[in-house]
Amino acid sequence: MKKLTLVFTLLFAFGAQAKNLSVMSYNVQNLFDTLHDEGKEDYTYLPLKVKQASEEIQAYCKSLEQESWQLSCLNTDWSEKALTQKIKNLAKVIKKYKLGCGADVLVLQEVENKRVLKQLVEIGLKGKGYKYISLIEGPDSRGIDVGIISKYPIVNEKLHLVDLEGVAKETRGILQVDIKVGGKIVTVFGNHWPSQHNPAIARYQAAKTLKEAASKLTSDIVLAAGDFNTLEDEAPNGIKEVILPEFYDVEQEALNRWRRLFAGTHWYAGHWSSLDRIFILKDIKNAKPKYRSFKILAKRFMFGPAKWTNRDTGVVTYYKGVPQGFSTRTLKGYSDHLPIVMKIKI
Repeated sequence: MKKLTLVFTLLFAFGAQAKNLSVMSYNVQNLFDTLHDEGKEDYTYLPLKVKQASEEIQAYCKSLEQESWQLSCLNTDWSEKALTQKIKNLAKVIKKYKLGCGADVLVLQEVENKRVLKQLVEIGLKGKGYKYISLIEGPDSRGIDVGIISKYPIVNEKLHLVDLEGVAKETRGILQVDIKVGGKIVTVFGNHWPSQHNPAIARYQAAKTLKEAASKLTSDIVLAAGDFNTLEDEAPNGIKEVILPEFYDVEQEALNRWRRLFAGTHWYAGHWSSLDRIFILKDIKNAKPKYRSFKILAKRFMFGPAKWTNRDTGVVTYYKGVPQGFSTRTLKGYSDHLPIVMKIKI
C-alpha cells in the first residue's frame, strides 16, 4: 500500500510540474506612441497639431512616394485619445483568448518602442499577469520593432540583425528571448521579415539569419513566431528552402491532424494568405507542442467591409469580412492582421 501511495505521489508531483505554455503572435499594425523618436520617420503617428506646426514634418509627408501615404501622413491625428483607444481595442482581441486572460507569451510586430509596449500592459492588459517586456531597438527607418510580453521571466534577450547590404534597406532585427518556465528554457524568436515591397531575397536572408541563430541553442524548445511576409509561390522562398528543413510548421501540423482553420491571417486585394506563422525547431527536449491547439483567432467583431482600388486599372471592388485596421476618425478597428496562438506542454 505504501508503494502504491509513493507511485501516486510521484505521478501527481510530475503532473503538477507540467505547464501548458500558450504563445500568441499578432501584428498589431502601427502601435506608435505620440512622441517623435529621434532619427526615426514616425511622423505619420504624431498629433495633428504637432505636424501642422512643423514645416519639416509637412515637407517629409509631401515627399512620400504614394499620394495615399502623403495624405495619411499630413492628416492622421495620432492623439493620446487615439492611442489609448487603439490600445484598448488591441487588448480586447488579445483577451478573447483563454477566457479573458490572454496567452502567456505575446509576440507583437509593428511596435514602436518599449514605452508604448508598457502602455499596452498598463492600460489594456492590467491585472493579466504580464510582468516581463522585451524590445530592442533596430534599424527600421520608421522605427517599428518586434516586442515580446511574457507572464514568465525573460532571462535573456538579444537582437539578431539581418544583413541586407546590396539587397534592400535596413530592416528590423529578429528578437530572441529566453523564457524560464518551470525550470526549463523556452527560446522564442520574434520575427517581422521585410515586406512584399522588398525582393524575395531579402526575406531569404532573414530566414538564414534565423536558422543560424537557432542552430547554436541548447534550449528545451525553440520556436519562431511572427509576420514572415512570405507568399507561397515566391522564389527564392526562405520558409520552404531554409526554415522547413529544420523546423516544424505548426499550421501545417495542425492541418495534418484534421484541425480546421480560418482562411488566413492577412487579407490583401481579395486574397487571404498566412503571413503570420509559428515554427518549432525539430530538436525538442523537455516539451511537447500541442499542434491541435493552434488556431487563427478570428472573432466576428474584428471584421468589416473594405474597398479595394486596382492601382493599374482604377477599378474599385467592395468586399465584406475583412480584418479592420484602426481608424483615428472613428476610433474603431484593430489590425489588418489576425493573431495566431498555440499551446506547448512544458
